[in-house]
Amino acid sequence: MKIDGVGPPFIKSLYKAAASLYRTDPWRRLRPGHLFGVKVGKDREWYGRRQPFPCIQFIGGDGGDLGIHMFRSPEDARKSTGGRETIRVGNVELFRVTYEVESLMFASNKRMIKCLGLESSGEDRFPVFDVVRCRPSGELEFRNPTFEELRFCYGVLMAAALVHPLLEGDGGGAPIYARLAAFQPLIETVDVQWPAEFSKGTDLVSVTISHPPNHGYQEKITEHSQG
Repeated sequence: MKIDGVGPPFIKSLYKAAASLYRTDPWRRLRPGHLFGVKVGKDREWYGRRQPFPCIQFIGGDGGDLGIHMFRSPEDARKSTGGRETIRVGNVELFRVTYEVESLMFASNKRMIKCLGLESSGEDRFPVFDVVRCRPSGELEFRNPTFEELRFCYGVLMAAALVHPLLEGDGGGAPIYARLAAFQPLIETVDVQWPAEFSKGTDLVSVTISHPPNHGYQEKITEHSQG
């Protein structure tokens, strides 16, 4: 992973964060149709004064490689979510974290894992980080994430590991024959500690995760305004 500003300590921290999420097994309950809003720190702390990828989904729970997709907006996520695979939608860009078996990875990734002694995520799997953009023609463009995008990803991985177990089933939601389990609306804010190599003047960052995207956050705002 050759990215400006990304050194071995940064990569090790990222792999540890990915492993911590993997061990909580969010895919046991969550499917691509379950969308989550994410907010890492303040908008002004990111390029363009906006969250890079404010909507995430967990993929692979119903088959295929396990991972997380992070989208530029909930609308992009909804348009790209198919029955069992991601739909190619023109001009949609997403950040992917995919847990792959080491034996199937590119030789360069294998060398990096061995050289740096990176933490596995279990069952001989390691995370692969990339950003994919679909052209209007349907062709895919791949690139490495930027330092800022990886930093954002770290906050999401650490917070998601803490928050997704708090989801409670909605007994009055989806019918028993529905393919997608229903959960009660949720909004939780947790403090994530930046590793030293991520820190920008502060050790902690507040990460808010909501399900569905924005819904819980709007409810919280209403409650505060009424109080």
